[in-house]
This record gives sequence, C-alpha cells and structure tokens, in this order.
Amino acid sequence: MRRYKRKTERGKVPLATMQQAADQVMRDNRKVRTVAKEYNICHVTLYRFVKKVKNKQPAVCGYIPNRQIFTADQERMIADYTINASAIYFGLSPQEVRKLAYECAQKFDIEVPESWKLNGKAGADWLSGFLKRNSDLSIRTPEATSLARATSFNQQNVSTFFDKLAEVMDRHHFEACDIWNFDETGVTTVQKPKKIVTAKGVKQVGAITSAERGELVTVALSVSADGKMIPPMFIFQERYTRIIS
Repeated sequence: MRRYKRKTERGKVPLATMQQAADQVMRDNRKVRTVAKEYNICHVTLYRFVKKVKNKQPAVCGYIPNRQIFTADQERMIADYTINASAIYFGLSPQEVRKLAYECAQKFDIEVPESWKLNGKAGADWLSGFLKRNSDLSIRTPEATSLARATSFNQQNVSTFFDKLAEVMDRHHFEACDIWNFDETGVTTVQKPKKIVTAKGVKQVGAITSAERGELVTVALSVSADGKMIPPMFIFQERYTRIIS
C-alpha cells in the first residue's frame, strides 16, 4: 500500500464540472444518466452530488483521506518546523521526525495506532506518505559545517562585504577581465569503491584501489568574470624522507 497506484480515474472530476452537471439536473429536470454521459462522469457520483446539494450539505469531489493521522494544516506545520530546523543547521533525522510526529499527535490529542505508542514514534509508512504529500521535503546527507562558519554567514557580515566591494569598484573601476574568482576543494587520492554484486554469506568483500588510506590533495581553480580560466592547480602533500645511515 505504500506504493499504491490508482486503477481508475474516479474522484478526479473538477468541482466546477460537477456543479454544472448538477445545475442541469436540478434546473432543467434532465435525467442523471444522460447528463453524466455528456460530462463523462459516473452517474452514481452525480446522483450523490445532486442529493447533497438538495439537502444543503457540503458537496465536495474526490476521495476524502479519512485514514490520515494529521490534517493538512497540521502536517504543513510539522513540515515548516522541519525546514526551519534545517535552515539553522540543526536538521532533524528521519527518526527524529517520526518522534516529533508522535509528540505532536499527543499535543493535538489525536488517536494514533498502537505501534506508535509502543515505539514512541510514528511508523515508517507515515514518514513515507508524509514526504510524498509534502514534495518540498527530501532526505539529504548534510555537509559538516563548523559553528564559526555558520554564525559568520549572517545578514550583517554579508551586507558589510558588499558595501566594501561596491566602494572598491567605484574607486578603481575594474573591468570584467580584472575580476577573478578563486576557489579550492579537497580531493582524496583513494576513491570510494562502488557497490558490487557478489555472493551471499561472504563477510568481507574487497575491491582494488591505489591505496587503503589516501592523502588529501588540494585542487585550486580560478575563473574571471569574462569567462577566462586558469588551468587547475593540484597541491600535493610534501613528503620528507629521512636517511638512516
């Protein structure tokens, strides 16, 4: 059920189309089957819709997700909290999101399955559906960020940088060929082996690499504002050799 695929197109008729069909049935006294055939909708669905309109009941289209634990507003609240936690570098893991959902269910006084109470967190199926219903969320691997770097990147420091940049640009009137962007990154000399297919029951599986523990190589690259580029430069670790006499 986690990957259920719809087999019919029922429940996808727009509300405006249903209202037009219902008006023809009630106002023009036309038959339900005839109108349903013209609009290519199920006659039973149209009959129930007309009956609700006549009884002045709220008429809606589509299937109501009555098996969801939270409402759409409550799930949006949990999703916003998760996004805000990630924005301040304290993102929640999938297990922590499931615990948060259980705590919110207790706070909202919502009845939850017994498995939630036994484990103290929501189930894996709920998390999978939660991510599908909130397409702006995904499970990512965070990049390690130091506290100094996280706290230094703020509005005041960024504004100060661009103010000084504008002052220097107004003073010297640099052209595009005079502006260069320099950046560096670290690359290890031993790459991580890819996943392979092998026999079951083998405790240790190996793959040939240049070495088991590699060295960190710094790669520097510089590009100008007009598109010119300097070839990348590799900085290797300096090795010292001691001769024993």
